[in-house]
Amino acid sequence: MLDAKTIIVVAADQGLRQSVAFALEVEGYSTESYDSVQKAEASCREALCTILDDGILRSEPQAAAEFLSNRGGRAILLVDGLSALPDLLGVINSLIEAAK
Repeated sequence: MLDAKTIIVVAADQGLRQSVAFALEVEGYSTESYDSVQKAEASCREALCTILDDGILRSEPQAAAEFLSNRGGRAILLVDGLSALPDLLGVINSLIEAAK
């Protein structure tokens, strides 16, 4: 069972995962890091929150859409510049299609 202060970091880029996890651990949080949403799914249920890199929206659009729809307010999306808007809209559109 995870500690209530555990934060899950999900990013395809290993350097980014390590950097975010390190910064959080310096602040006293425990972390778990994964390179895909599917690998992180079980741990995310009990974590304080999950941080997702916007690259996950491109690499796993369906899994990311399902993940975000099931997380409520417990997910934080890291974005870089304006490229994330089309990706975020893609996830939203996937949710709309799945709801039909």
